Amino acid sequence: MARRQRVTSSAYPFLTIQIALRGQNSGASALIDTGFTGDLVIPTRALNDTVGLPDARIDWQLADGSVVDAPVYLGTIEVVGIPPIAVAITTLGNEYILGRGVIDRYRVTFDRGQRIIVEE
Repeated sequence: MARRQRVTSSAYPFLTIQIALRGQNSGASALIDTGFTGDLVIPTRALNDTVGLPDARIDWQLADGSVVDAPVYLGTIEVVGIPPIAVAITTLGNEYILGRGVIDRYRVTFDRGQRIIVEE
């Protein structure tokens, strides 16, 4: 039987991730947001001009109830230490945010506000 990959982060509530998007690779610390239904949000400034046009555009309702239109790109994300998965990457705002579209693919334990344990 294959052994499950397991990652522990003591930078609660953040996880270290690697992002691959159209030849661009970058690492970041992403906030886990259990109220965000998407996969991943990255800051608009994180992309350079070579990524080209988005794969789609989508409307997101923000926590304050406002709705914004944002570009979406198809890429991959790796929770560092666990194999990469395909995701929809939205560019919006100025934070890296990891949503339910990613964390629901794993067993995630929020350990008393001290650490996060992720298992595939």
